[in-house]
Amino acid sequence: MAKKHPNSQAPAANEGSNLKGTFIMVMILGILMVGSWFGAYWLFISR
Repeated sequence: MAKKHPNSQAPAANEGSNLKGTFIMVMILGILMVGSWFGAYWLFISR
């Protein structure tokens, strides 16, 4: 069996900042997707 190393886990202090950056990028992508949907809807309605 493989031995477990106590230092193999990621530090908990950096995990919060990583998740914060991920959340911000997901929100930016969501805003871009919703904006593109509304843009396509507006283009469809205006014609």
